[in-house]
Amino acid sequence: MTHPIADEPEVIPLMPNRTSPSARTTPLKVVIAGGGVAALETALALRDLASDLVALTLVSPGSDFTYWPTGVLSPFQQTTARQLALAKVAAEVGAALEQGKLESVDCDRRVVSIGQRELSYDALVIATGGRISDALPDAITVDRSRMQESLRTLIEEVDSGSISTLAFAAPRPTWPLPAYELALLVAERARDRDVDLEITIITTEPQPLAIFGDSVSAAALEFLASAGIDVIAGTQAQSSPGGLRLEPGSREVRFDRVVALPRISGPALPGLPADADGFLPITPRCEVVSAGPVYAAGDATQFPVKFGSIAAQQADVAAAAIAALAGADVEPVEVSGVVHGILLAGGTDRRLYFTARIVDGRALDSRTSDGPTWPVDAKLAARYLGPYLDRLWAEGPRWVAGQLAWEATLTRLESESSP
Repeated sequence: MTHPIADEPEVIPLMPNRTSPSARTTPLKVVIAGGGVAALETALALRDLASDLVALTLVSPGSDFTYWPTGVLSPFQQTTARQLALAKVAAEVGAALEQGKLESVDCDRRVVSIGQRELSYDALVIATGGRISDALPDAITVDRSRMQESLRTLIEEVDSGSISTLAFAAPRPTWPLPAYELALLVAERARDRDVDLEITIITTEPQPLAIFGDSVSAAALEFLASAGIDVIAGTQAQSSPGGLRLEPGSREVRFDRVVALPRISGPALPGLPADADGFLPITPRCEVVSAGPVYAAGDATQFPVKFGSIAAQQADVAAAAIAALAGADVEPVEVSGVVHGILLAGGTDRRLYFTARIVDGRALDSRTSDGPTWPVDAKLAARYLGPYLDRLWAEGPRWVAGQLAWEATLTRLESESSP
């Protein structure tokens, strides 16, 4: 459950800024559009790297930051994703907060439209995430904003044994990792309740988690096989009167229930370039191509991995470029493409940690581990936001009563749900 704020938080100090002798006398106006990982990482990084050389404005259609990494657990643990008021984060980094949806960008005038209003900028960061739409009309669509509600009926059917065949479909374009996690968690649920359930994953990927390379893919396939989960890879599932049609080949298959991940497309913002799916093309320094001082980070970009650690890494790269633009003594850097992640597969001994470096859509240095492959004890591998959130969760009642750091929270939830 989401716990109330007990009292006003203390300001968590950030690291001191580094400014050059030729620092600007007028702060650089930076507009950050978004309220997720990329947006908050950008704000935290800029406040550290450039301090008062930048004037930050955070634009978001919502009022809260939602911590999604543990979201797949919520239908099984009867919990909701943790939330943090954007107003509190904005106050800590000294940013103005504008509530509204980014509608368009005028690169020539350097203004953004938010509903009927306009905001001017010296530098702009697009961290709005992608657009979500249903992939299969007749399937249960996974909705991370209401994960528990969207999967409640499915969990009840699994518990009662009223379904015997179940498919998880990951169409294109989407981010497939939740399909594997949900399939593994449902399989564990069925085993715990002695329910006979055949589970199949249908994915357009050539192999499970193929984007992370052969080592990660092989380990993921082993996890799935050990849980008795079948995989149909390299296949696009489409709705048909008889159930599902699998392409290529037009093979018809039937399942008692189908769960589909939503399609993810880019924001397709008027005034900015985009590919056929609406994603923003960016340079290695996260500049939106041919758009001036406009940067992008996270799911809105063309980068093939839609993952919190990549969103945070892109945000850090964008922040460094903007800090240098503002006059800070910071050297701009390029995205390394290194991804750190975790596949939740059930109990404490059923987690797959992995890392890979993604270059031009190919995985290099693909590795798996029994423990975290990054130094931060959080599912979210973010230089600023990971430690920031961990400190907030660990402070307990002064921030969010009873909420702990990621690993402690996961362990507690697993122990509470054990039969």
